[in-house]
Amino acid sequence: MATELKQTGKPRFKLTNDGSVIPTHDGLSNVVSGMGTNRDRRTYNRFTITSMNDYLEMEAAYNENWIAAAVVDNPVEDATREWRHFTGKIASAIQEAEKKYEIQERTQEAFTWAGVYGGAGLLMVTDQDFDQPLKVEAITKGSLKRFVCLDRTMISPSAYNYSDPTAENYMRADRYRINGGTQDVHHSHFILAPGSPLPPRLRLLNNGWDDSILRRCMEDLKDSVAAKSGVASLIQEANIDVISRENLATDLSSGDMDQDIINRFMNFGLLKSMFRLALLDKNEEFDRKQVSFGGLGEILSVLMEWTAGAAKQPMTRLFGVQSKGLGDSGEGDARSYFNRIRGDQEKKYRKFLNRIDEVMIRSTLGEMPADTNYEFNPLDIPSEMEVKDRNLAEAQTDDLRLQQKVVPRSAVAKKLRDSGQYVIDDKFIKQIEDDERAEAAGEFRFNIGETETTHPGAVNPPPTHSVADD
Repeated sequence: MATELKQTGKPRFKLTNDGSVIPTHDGLSNVVSGMGTNRDRRTYNRFTITSMNDYLEMEAAYNENWIAAAVVDNPVEDATREWRHFTGKIASAIQEAEKKYEIQERTQEAFTWAGVYGGAGLLMVTDQDFDQPLKVEAITKGSLKRFVCLDRTMISPSAYNYSDPTAENYMRADRYRINGGTQDVHHSHFILAPGSPLPPRLRLLNNGWDDSILRRCMEDLKDSVAAKSGVASLIQEANIDVISRENLATDLSSGDMDQDIINRFMNFGLLKSMFRLALLDKNEEFDRKQVSFGGLGEILSVLMEWTAGAAKQPMTRLFGVQSKGLGDSGEGDARSYFNRIRGDQEKKYRKFLNRIDEVMIRSTLGEMPADTNYEFNPLDIPSEMEVKDRNLAEAQTDDLRLQQKVVPRSAVAKKLRDSGQYVIDDKFIKQIEDDERAEAAGEFRFNIGETETTHPGAVNPPPTHSVADD
């Protein structure tokens, strides 16, 4: 029970049984216009949470509507299309392992279904028991068998972690059970692909899963699709024929002339369509009404903008249309979108892939090298001129660092080898490292055509002095 407190000139409040005080409206009111009072319709506006787990509607939208599919697919495709590259001696071995286990395909699959349902992930099938925590340090060569993608409709939490905030799975499932089976799966065997974030309380009500990316755009999607369908229906009725017939209401009310009237005007429509001939009775009048479509294009454009905003994608990416506006090429929108995708790669995809690499690399090499590292490739494919400009800038930077003597020549050679631009073997790099060690010890090695003054590691000898110079 709540007691309402009224004060003249002040906002009204309600005092609840637990002692909390809540306002009944905002502080600005006008009794003459009704603003801020019970007469103001705006005071009854209220956000409500719609159904969060209507899987059938989300599946139908994703499968039947190309815009709904693009809302989910585009960010995942852009984040994983160019993929990543490892550096170091183990790069080629890891890339072969990625192809063997189809890491790129499984990652795309997991994040796609997480966007549709709000939850999905990869089950790591190893030689360890599912009902026990996965011991990463115990992974040996050949322990990993495969990855299996499971969405939230295929696997259900059977136990939750509500009491240990220090664990990485706090407020999420502690154990899962595959639907239709009896096997318990510890959460460490399941790599979770996130959807849209939810407040902790709603995540708790949602069985530890995230929200669907598609569900958050559903209202705007429905408005856009309904408007497009309505315009398409109007086009079919661009011209409406109107025939005035004497005593039509009386004939229809009699009940025995309905079919005759229907046949009469169906034949009229057939004759007009086939022979462009209109036959009318002397007492009948014919008129044609034309429907105006002015302003419909602007309405559709606004709805498309709302849908693109809900999907967090630029119009050029979601609908494939050019940006409108004088001097607007869409590059700014594309840059902002790619910056968001790059942020998702570092925040979501890297965390997801690091869990995969802990098991995959150990299973491939038998150990986890300390220098294992990777970077995501550029999101867009650069042009030939952009590649040349970038290579020139990097070459100039490397040359400047060499002149400043802040990096050795062997570091530049290793960088070029790892980039794959040149075929540089370990023997050549070892030779450069031997030369650098000799130079550091004062033993200079010269190749054919080099002199002591032109060698980058040499020190110019002091000038000679003679009596004639005096």
